[in-house]
Amino acid sequence: MMPLGLWVVVGWMALVSLTAVLFLIWAWQTGQFKDIEEAKYKMLEDKEPEPWSN
Repeated sequence: MMPLGLWVVVGWMALVSLTAVLFLIWAWQTGQFKDIEEAKYKMLEDKEPEPWSN
């Protein structure tokens, strides 16, 4: 039988791994990886920023 501390570590590892997978799925579905080059050029544009859409 595994000691309690080992169960805590294994549970923590599973939680962190599951969270990472969920964030990757969310990022892929919302298009976060489609155009990674645009952000570094967009900040150089000399115009007022667009308002946030709520």
